[in-house]
Amino acid sequence: MNTELTVESEASEIIDALKEQASTLLSSVLKEPLTDFGVTKLGNFPYYYVNPNNLLFNATTYEWISTALTADATPVTLDEPFVNIYTQAIASVGYKLSNADQAALNAAQKLATNQQMALLTLWTSIYGPVVATSKQQPIDIIMSTIATTWASPATDLYTIQRAKNLAKLLNKTPASGQPVLPVFANYLNALGNSISLQNATTMNTGYLSTVLDNVQNAAAANGGMLLDNSTTVYNPAYAVSTPLSDIINGLSATDNKIELNMTVTRSSESEVKVSIEGGASFEIPIASFLTLSVDGSASYFSDTIATSSNTISVSMTFTGVTLVNYGPASFNVATGLNWSWMKPITDAIRNGSKDVSGFVFSPKPNIDFSEGGPFSFLTGVAISNYPSVEITVHSESYESIEKTIEQTVSLGISFLGIPLGGGSESTYSHTASSSSSSSTVTITLNPPADMVAGTNESSRGWVLGAETSYPGAVQSNFQIASGLGYPAYQLYQDNTGTTYCSSKKLKSHADGAAFVKACLKAHSGTSCSGKPWLSNSQTGTIWP
Repeated sequence: MNTELTVESEASEIIDALKEQASTLLSSVLKEPLTDFGVTKLGNFPYYYVNPNNLLFNATTYEWISTALTADATPVTLDEPFVNIYTQAIASVGYKLSNADQAALNAAQKLATNQQMALLTLWTSIYGPVVATSKQQPIDIIMSTIATTWASPATDLYTIQRAKNLAKLLNKTPASGQPVLPVFANYLNALGNSISLQNATTMNTGYLSTVLDNVQNAAAANGGMLLDNSTTVYNPAYAVSTPLSDIINGLSATDNKIELNMTVTRSSESEVKVSIEGGASFEIPIASFLTLSVDGSASYFSDTIATSSNTISVSMTFTGVTLVNYGPASFNVATGLNWSWMKPITDAIRNGSKDVSGFVFSPKPNIDFSEGGPFSFLTGVAISNYPSVEITVHSESYESIEKTIEQTVSLGISFLGIPLGGGSESTYSHTASSSSSSSTVTITLNPPADMVAGTNESSRGWVLGAETSYPGAVQSNFQIASGLGYPAYQLYQDNTGTTYCSSKKLKSHADGAAFVKACLKAHSGTSCSGKPWLSNSQTGTIWP
């Protein structure tokens, strides 16, 4: 059972300090900047994604990597399965032609009425009537079926119309479908140059239907995946792109580490003041920061160590820092497998209510697609082994503390509300040593050997930071500079009304101010009033 708890918001400075160090260490391999990550009920990252007993995908890992982010949460946290909001979005997308294109296609279809009727009549006589859907007429369903299931790889109407050898192209045509081919070809030829419009409408609508079915009814035949908790239930596929051997090798490289050094003083009955070396100072509830459980008593750190008369330093070492990347399985137009197809959604966002041929929302879903919204997921995490901890206490009672620790059989520790040792509070080894000259006692706690680059499905890595994706946060969510000739840069108004030039929406006024400073320093022709670059030859991406 997962016993890891939610990280308190007061720990944000510690979370940020770990993320910053991980960002520096992994800078050469990061695809996106790391973001602060807060652990929720799903716990830290279950990196051993293949069950060694049956070689199926670890259901715990799947739940973790397939979860969307909580809207407007800082640090980012996991919420509910991403497929829930994705299904809502993709089900709302349709493909439409502009008024001019639709008029042209209508005219072509009118001229091809006889050929269309012949195709519908023949199909019905062989396979029975085709029932229209909310987005597809029977003729569209027939044409999409032929193009995607009678050919391997799947093809489209435009290619079929121009094929010199139709039997070779439609190489999976069933015997019962052979009489259909010449009638089908006659209809496509009758459409003439409007075939590109018919192709766009029929094929894209068909692809949308396939994607929706794949995500709602995952099966082996459409790319669904089994997990180690069931041999019959298929799930929309996700994949970890980092080989398991690379993850284990990375965690085994214990010299690849980051250190967190803190001084701690008692500030009130329930809180301590923590000062991070080279960083911020802040107050945090004692239980949210660190606890020591000595022979069943969980308050030893609060009652005996973190007292107002003692001076405490806490050093933590996170070894084996490594990056793990993953994501949803992308829809393959040629095979019809898998489900993650973001283009229709992002195109629909951009197109809005404009009179263009393309993907549109019908109706528009009640979804916040902006950066920070719920249409989001993680694409990677920076992880490490669970930390080693060294607590040094300057105290008149140093000898008593040393004796207590030495005599303790079961010593548990939690950090940021997370029990170390994967939920078992007795797995960390502990030693104590003292110095009479300085009146100090040093308590050292280390994770067990099987928690360092562990190799079973329950193994977890401490999350130091995360790579995020907000696939719907596209250009139409911003004000775009028009007529300036600099389409790579956008204008963003923060909650104070100040406008910034940016390649992505920034979450706060502070982030925006930092961005503007960097932007002005690098490109003197740029201003927070949205003025353009000095020349078209200037390039580069500025991150805050």
